[in-house]
Amino acid sequence: MDQDRHVALIRQALHNSDAQELARLLEPQLAALAEMEAEVLQLRSANALLRKENRQQRGNVGTWRDKRTARLAGLQRELHADLQVQLRAPSEDQAARDQQELTEQILDQLPIPIFLKDRDGRFLRFNSRFEEFTQRSRAEILGRTVDEFATPRWAAATHEEDELAWSSGRMVTTERRMATFDPPLDVLVSRKVINSGGLSYMLGYFIDISEQRAARAAMQHAVESAEAASRAKSEFLANMSHEIRTPMNGILGMTELVLESDIDAHQRADLVLVKASADALLHIVDDILDFSKIEAGKLDIEEVPFDLRQLVGDTLRAMSLRARQKGLALAAEIPPELPRIMKGDPGRLRQVLLNLVGNAIKFTGEGGVTVQLSIAAEHDDRSEIVFAVRDTGIGVPPEKQHMIFEAFAQVDGSTTREYGGTGLGLAICRRLVILMQGRIDVHSAPGRGSVFSFTVPLLHTGVAQAAPLPPLAVLAPGQNLNRSAHDNGLLVGEGDLPPAAPAPASARGGLRVLLAEDNPVNQRLAMRLLEKLGHRVTLVDSGLAVLERAGQGGYDLILMDVQMPGLDGLAATRQIRLRESAHGGHVPIIAMTARAMSGDRERCLDAGMDDYLAKPVDSQQLREMLLRYQPDSGQQLLDWRGALQRLDGDAELLLELAALFLHDGPQLWQDLCAALASGDMQRSTRAVHSLKGVLVNFGAARAVALAEQLSAALHAGQPWQLASGRLEPALQQVYVALKDLIAGGIDAMSTPPSS
Repeated sequence: MDQDRHVALIRQALHNSDAQELARLLEPQLAALAEMEAEVLQLRSANALLRKENRQQRGNVGTWRDKRTARLAGLQRELHADLQVQLRAPSEDQAARDQQELTEQILDQLPIPIFLKDRDGRFLRFNSRFEEFTQRSRAEILGRTVDEFATPRWAAATHEEDELAWSSGRMVTTERRMATFDPPLDVLVSRKVINSGGLSYMLGYFIDISEQRAARAAMQHAVESAEAASRAKSEFLANMSHEIRTPMNGILGMTELVLESDIDAHQRADLVLVKASADALLHIVDDILDFSKIEAGKLDIEEVPFDLRQLVGDTLRAMSLRARQKGLALAAEIPPELPRIMKGDPGRLRQVLLNLVGNAIKFTGEGGVTVQLSIAAEHDDRSEIVFAVRDTGIGVPPEKQHMIFEAFAQVDGSTTREYGGTGLGLAICRRLVILMQGRIDVHSAPGRGSVFSFTVPLLHTGVAQAAPLPPLAVLAPGQNLNRSAHDNGLLVGEGDLPPAAPAPASARGGLRVLLAEDNPVNQRLAMRLLEKLGHRVTLVDSGLAVLERAGQGGYDLILMDVQMPGLDGLAATRQIRLRESAHGGHVPIIAMTARAMSGDRERCLDAGMDDYLAKPVDSQQLREMLLRYQPDSGQQLLDWRGALQRLDGDAELLLELAALFLHDGPQLWQDLCAALASGDMQRSTRAVHSLKGVLVNFGAARAVALAEQLSAALHAGQPWQLASGRLEPALQQVYVALKDLIAGGIDAMSTPPSS
């Protein structure tokens, strides 16, 4: 009975003629459960899914499995290697067909192509989306491998990825492009080996990622376009800076030279106005460049020790003349408990404070301006310091306060017409404060003045603070502005300050300077300034001429313009350094350029230059720069007067800093040596920067210059051993001088230390 039922099921599954032939062959086997010899059968399936004429099947009928399955095993071309005939009862067969139909309906509803393959790569199951995706019919796919309907390149890649999935047992996903589509499709192909009924299959699917890839390409194109626009803007600003600074260098420099000559009062007043106008124009250029640096993310914030009271004093001293000209009182309120030596970015703090105080003076007609400092919060390693600038000026309407920190924004057009300005100052302040992890705000009312305040975290240094000082210093109109730190906590005014500058270079023989400059106005200005400072100058106007003269030797220093015709200053410097690496020696090279964009200094240092001066260069900047490179024999080792001036005359604080450096300095040097030995250039650069920052406090110009030479060598990737070898004995000399200072106490500062 079972035999008849199985034969009937076979007849249902196959084409009539094929079923009769197969039944004839199977009947003896089903009866005896014995092996049968291989036969070649021509089978035409009645199943619509397998309907194909003249399929070739070579195989043998195997033995029963649990008396329910007859297995035909062998090799089949185009269909399946293993044809299993499931021998079920009619009800079971119907349930299976229903289940299969449900599964296929579910698969067809899925929005992605899905497929199932055997170990030989033949497709066993797939949904309608797969047919659409491959652009093939079901009959063209079923039982076939990818080689039979795909390009050789696609098929080879598929086999490689399939084999990886079979061998690893993990999900393998790759991105592929289907070039047969118009337009081509980008797809994500994933496959994983699964097991069922003792057999292994590969389940896979396709995901169309064409839109995502197009969006990604569009995003990349947008990024590249934005970067190109940013580069174009930066290059434009750099060129603008150069083209403006070059003539400004001549205007300001020559004006200063004439102001120092014997001229009458009217001429002096006219020239002071010329200089003020030129300074205002330069300030606008600097604002634009600063804003560009901030926008490009190329402005770095540093953390170095500085004197907080001195910073406020420098700011008010710089603004005191403007306040006095308008008849305004200028005051500072600093509570005694405020830490004096903090760690942060004094340059950027001063920039923000100068801008806020400058605005307060500009928009105040009568009354005064007060700078108030306070502590907002204390933490273990830092304090949050509030800088508030209070004025009695015109005020800002509440509805306009939200916009004044935006770039190029002002309260209204009449503000620009009456007071001038670009509207960038407060925008720069806001972004600088944010970069310093702080916040800025304004409280104001029309006719009642304004309070602009910003709060920034400043790190503690561990330096013992000086004795508390009175909290208030006021500079009233017409008052003598010379006030000492011991009297008021600030040194803010003009007056008879002790000269901080060392003796003129002429008293020490001067430097032999090779000046490379192609602009006639700047040539004359630089030569006048250098000769006035007592130096001997040789002028050349091109990079090739610099190489020729430098090769002859005999120069203590080269002042190098960066942009020159033919061989520029950077290329000339590289060739000089290459020559020195072969023959020895090192002549300091200082860039003197009108390019002042972010990265220009680094490019000069990377080329092998020792230092950088941005035009316009005034005589004081040039003097201080050249002082660093004065030969040892004539250079004062430490500048007590300059050090005391930086500390507002606080000799006790200078002694404390000296003792602290004697304790910490050797460890700073050991840290630097360890970083250099390990080849960690980033850590080495930080260590040099920290050491240099401390040396500046004592006016140790020679040691500072050597530290900068070491820093320049690290930046340029050049050998640093020579600079390091020079710096160590200079440090030892500083230690000796500081020990003498501490031993002699305050009285030792009455005479300059010996070299």
